[in-house]
Amino acid sequence: MKKLKIANTILAGVLLSTSISIPAFAQDQENSPSSLPVSQDQFVSFSDIVKSTTSNSVTFTDGSKLVQYDNYYIATDSNGEEEIKITKVDENKVKTENLQTGEVNYIIKEVEPIQEDLNSSQQVLAAGFVYKGAVKYSTEIIYTTASAVAGVLASFIGGPFTGKVLGVLVSVGGYYLSLHAPRAYWVTKTYHKEERITDAYATLTIRQDHHYYKYHDHTSLIDTASTIQVCMPYGCGPVEEY
Repeated sequence: MKKLKIANTILAGVLLSTSISIPAFAQDQENSPSSLPVSQDQFVSFSDIVKSTTSNSVTFTDGSKLVQYDNYYIATDSNGEEEIKITKVDENKVKTENLQTGEVNYIIKEVEPIQEDLNSSQQVLAAGFVYKGAVKYSTEIIYTTASAVAGVLASFIGGPFTGKVLGVLVSVGGYYLSLHAPRAYWVTKTYHKEERITDAYATLTIRQDHHYYKYHDHTSLIDTASTIQVCMPYGCGPVEEY
């Protein structure tokens, strides 16, 4: 990872304004013949739900497709007849628009501050990161195609404008859909690492681990999506999958 120098005097300001957005997508893969499972006891893997990918799209085994544009997604249904435009409005709100009917919905991310000190990753700490805390999130699932669910979850991580759909979010979205779950639940843990270049300059690396859960009390871990980002005085660099 290229190191970016930032002035020590404005490092605190960067910390306050930094937000994490979507990381790089998984590598393109061959078509998978498997179909979307519906068992509530079976975990949905990436190969279970993804039929094929390109550099900016995912085709799911339920027939739906998610395409990334500069600052929004287009999710189509299995027949290609319904198109949903998915756009991040702010950190806690995603707008969805049915391009055929004009119907607009706003999906809200509920935020629950965590008072207790959750366990941090010893592996991450061993790499020189400092644990900065965690926040609980949840959001309503109102769509019945894997493309739309994955697009909404990806938008809440940060939107498509600085990277690609994260493969693990595709699997997680399919898992919630197979459960007919009314909501998605996750906990985001944040870690910082400052590497001094000189007394006046440093590199600030920010890592976030997004832990997705089956239940409303954030138990029964489904999977974890991890992102990493390097900041500079006038903003932060692209977010990458860790």
